[in-house]
Amino acid sequence: MAMCLMLILSTIIAPVSAYASSKTTKVMTINVDGARLRSGPGNYSVIKSLKKGTKVLYSGKKTNAFCLVKLSDGTSGYVFRDFLSEYGAVSSSKVYRTTQKAKVYKKPSTSSSKVVTLSKNAFVMVYATKSGWAYVKTVSGKGGYMKLSALTKA
Repeated sequence: MAMCLMLILSTIIAPVSAYASSKTTKVMTINVDGARLRSGPGNYSVIKSLKKGTKVLYSGKKTNAFCLVKLSDGTSGYVFRDFLSEYGAVSSSKVYRTTQKAKVYKKPSTSSSKVVTLSKNAFVMVYATKSGWAYVKTVSGKGGYMKLSALTKA
């Protein structure tokens, strides 16, 4: 009985401690329509207006009431912290960006149907690689395969 309890505890504690020690990047969602992405923290110029539900990567940098975020197209800027809700987290080692305009496919083949086309500097999470292909998920949650040659570490 004691052996079973130790085995159960070890399977719970090991992943939790590994998760706690690994560096993660938070994925946040915009919780209001019209949230402004600004060039600086405060009353700086507006880069663009964001729709409710837009997913962003939070850099961990906060200045006053503003958080530095990156959009799925690679654009960086500041958003008022109350307009962000935590969506999830990913290991920082999995975050990559595209080096060029690139297609994400349903299968690891250019003859497969296209899931989405990403602009240069778009962020993706890489979960697996094989034979020059990577299985990725976009910040917005779309998954598929893309060529490794179109990716670089973020």
